[in-house]
Amino acid sequence: MRRTRSLHYQRRREVGFPVVALVGYTNAGKSTLFNRLTGADVFVADQLFATLDPTARKFRLPGGREAILVDTVGFIHDLPDELRQAFLATLEGIGEADLLLHVADGSSDAVESNVGSVNAILGELSFREKPIALLMNKRDRCLPGAPPQEGALWISAKSGEGIPELLTLIERELWFHRPQENVSTPPA
Repeated sequence: MRRTRSLHYQRRREVGFPVVALVGYTNAGKSTLFNRLTGADVFVADQLFATLDPTARKFRLPGGREAILVDTVGFIHDLPDELRQAFLATLEGIGEADLLLHVADGSSDAVESNVGSVNAILGELSFREKPIALLMNKRDRCLPGAPPQEGALWISAKSGEGIPELLTLIERELWFHRPQENVSTPPA
């Protein structure tokens, strides 16, 4: 599987599209967001390991440029060592990402703990140096006046609330951090 993933990453680099990876705790809504942004129909369920292998699709940004979006396996606390190594192997590909979208369930009572767990794993994998945008998902399920998370963008992958702002954020971040000569633009 590592060899197959490596070949996929190599092809993406050759095409020159920037890569955006969705990361986050399990059941935060990463696959729902993936479907909304790409028009895909990947499996979505409120269960552990509903996403077993990273999935990638091309999507278009407001300015017309295209990028690749990668949906990853959800993070969970306290995995046994034999499962932890397999889980970490599925995340190798996010090392190729130009931007990480850290999706958190803003309606969860454990949101702070879950965000901390994801940040710890990203640090362990040396991905904390990458540009990361924190998304508080499930805005539609939060009570009015939910406490803001500093620096986070509130969205609802299900209802579409905040998605235009998210797309603008992605476009701004990708082309701020990428040299102009490597930017792929769609054909005229």
